[in-house]
Amino acid sequence: MSLSKRIKAAEQKRTNNSQWVEPLIPGRPAYMAPSGIDVNADSAIRMSTVYACVRLLGDTISSLPLAAYVRRGRNRISYASVYGSQPAWINKPNPEASRLEFYEQIIASLNIHGNAFILTVRDDMDEVQEVYCVHPDDVRIERPRPGEPIIYKMRDEEGTYSRILTSREMKHIPLFRLPGSLYGLGPIAAARLTIGAAMAADTYAAAYFGNAANPGGVIEVPGELTEEQASDIGRDWNVTHTGPYRAGKIGILSGGAQFRPLTLNAQDAQLLEARRFNVEDIARLFRVPISLLGHPVAGAMSFASVEAQNLSFVQHSLRPLLERIEQSMSELLPEPDGFIKFNLDALLRGTTLERFDAYTKGLREGFLSLNDVRAVEDLAPLGTPGDQFRVPLQNIDAADAPDVGLKLRAEIAASLIQVGFDPKAVTEAVGLPPMKHTGVPSTQLQQVGTIDPADPASVYEVE
Repeated sequence: MSLSKRIKAAEQKRTNNSQWVEPLIPGRPAYMAPSGIDVNADSAIRMSTVYACVRLLGDTISSLPLAAYVRRGRNRISYASVYGSQPAWINKPNPEASRLEFYEQIIASLNIHGNAFILTVRDDMDEVQEVYCVHPDDVRIERPRPGEPIIYKMRDEEGTYSRILTSREMKHIPLFRLPGSLYGLGPIAAARLTIGAAMAADTYAAAYFGNAANPGGVIEVPGELTEEQASDIGRDWNVTHTGPYRAGKIGILSGGAQFRPLTLNAQDAQLLEARRFNVEDIARLFRVPISLLGHPVAGAMSFASVEAQNLSFVQHSLRPLLERIEQSMSELLPEPDGFIKFNLDALLRGTTLERFDAYTKGLREGFLSLNDVRAVEDLAPLGTPGDQFRVPLQNIDAADAPDVGLKLRAEIAASLIQVGFDPKAVTEAVGLPPMKHTGVPSTQLQQVGTIDPADPASVYEVE
């Protein structure tokens, strides 16, 4: 058996035996955490931290502008300049979803299920007209036999996975795929213990505050009380002092009764601390800075720290997700050298002063044109003159810039003539062409009485 066949056979064996950590695959029961909580996509997304992370990633990415391009050598050309317009499905994926909604669905599928599935609708020319983000629960991935292409089974209206699609009809974007696995592994499936512990803490906290499991205080009464007497005392106290409008009201006790408040015990304090830790732990799973979730950060953060944190969020959280989407969606273009690119400039923009300082350097050093700058600032181009690049004068090659070179040689010749060098010799030395003088001499270069009034131009004859 060849090496490739042995690898594929081992892959099939691992898939059948589920030896790897498995994602949230449709049809499988939810994972029961040691805490007694069922952990699945539906239960996890109901956690505030999980929802906040998924929502933040989805809102940020879906709001980014994107466009199709064509690569020609080292140049990137707009898809519209080659084919007349951008593919319609980029800005309007399908009649049921806007661009923002479509990419929100992709990000949600990736971060909740670890997989995103894109169903394509093509015309008679086999070009993509519409794209749909299919719920991961409606798709199953199978490899009929080792070495054969993967197929996708899509659930029909009757609930059976009868519709068979190829990789050309269904694009699969896995978040993180282990060797031998057909499915991607998302944060919820990979960290079910963490999610389950956080869900258990939330459930306990809800019961703690909702059911008042820990009383705010006790009333101590000397002697024995009947059940009815104890109930009447507790009811009367609650009626008088319970509620926001009765806060601070003076209580009156008789018969030797005393009210003793109860403070938060160590176990309950640990619960609150555990909940704070769970927020940070889940944020790490999704690579989201806790400051962006509105979670308090220990110590004050400087502007530089916030800026560095935001940059890390773009580079380490958003960019990997964007590249996965870009690579898969680029395969839908008919142009073999075509690709789709999100524009991250909006997230990396600094202050007005910082941007203008950067633009000035780019224009001065010659790697930015005026139209490049105006495009970043969402301004209309200036036409052909705005596409010109300007470089420092000392870097000009006279052979490539005749006008600038002529000016430089003329300035050099003027300086030499002014200090007394022969004009004819100077023009020859700096490579200026033969020039005819006007006949009007400069008295600054001649001693008084040396100019022949009958022939003043003879001093400056240049052939």
